[in-house]
Amino acid sequence: MNYYNILGIQNNSSQEQIKIAFRNLAKMHHPDKNPQSVQFRIISEAYRILSNPQLRARYDQAQQQYEKQLQIYKLIRNFINGNGEIPLIHQKDLESNQNESKTVDIQQIQKKKIRKTQN
Repeated sequence: MNYYNILGIQNNSSQEQIKIAFRNLAKMHHPDKNPQSVQFRIISEAYRILSNPQLRARYDQAQQQYEKQLQIYKLIRNFINGNGEIPLIHQKDLESNQNESKTVDIQQIQKKKIRKTQN
């Protein structure tokens, strides 16, 4: 459950924007005005967390960790199911790995040449 989506705001919204979004939603879903709505509790919880800077910082950190874990889970699931390759290595990483291996190869050749000349 993403509190930003519940209130219909962006992750970088100001405290004033959070307050305005909450008030608008609270008017629509308040139990006195709409007794059938169960959304008011969820909206109130989202506002409680996002309106407090300390709780918001903890929530944002937890959301980032959750999203990373979800990405890893999806990658593993797709790999196991054969739905694609794991795109963990980018082109730049591949190029740097190739350059590093070429450097190691050159160093090994140079060491061999030095050994031959010494013998």
